[in-house]
Amino acid sequence: MKRFGLIIYILFLCLCVKAQNPNWNRGQQQNQPRAEFTPELYKKRMNDFVAREAHLTEAEGTKFFPLLDEMQAKQRNIAKQQRDIMMKAWRNTNISESDYEEMVMRVTALDVESRKVEQTYYKKFHSVLSWKKVYAVRVALQRFQVEALNQFRPSGRDNNRWQGPRWNFNNNNNNNNNK
Repeated sequence: MKRFGLIIYILFLCLCVKAQNPNWNRGQQQNQPRAEFTPELYKKRMNDFVAREAHLTEAEGTKFFPLLDEMQAKQRNIAKQQRDIMMKAWRNTNISESDYEEMVMRVTALDVESRKVEQTYYKKFHSVLSWKKVYAVRVALQRFQVEALNQFRPSGRDNNRWQGPRWNFNNNNNNNNNK
């Protein structure tokens, strides 16, 4: 009976220790501060990632990234307008059906406008890059978004689940090496 009581006591003690440090089984240390988010650092990491993944030269990058910044600024402005419309419904509970219809129509019209901005800028990107590299930039931007979101996952999960295609830009044939 003493042995059973000792086992229960040890299990209880382990649970108490686990409750004090929820990251105990993930190998994380409590004293490591999380890196602070800054838009400048995010932009730098995104630009580095896109340049590396799309195999942009330095000359291409200096012409391309200002265009990308312009496009993203316009899209952020559109997204802000969409959020403002959506917040109207969140703040006000007395909205009529026709108001909801108007909000949905305005938000979807802004979606179309955002896509038109994107389409216009992809044509501008082509003035600096080949269509192959424009496509590679698009894929790289999508991969960066996925990987950036994965950084906010709890570390117990697989942080690199999406293994999109690996692009080989060194040869001229259209062979993709999937890993």
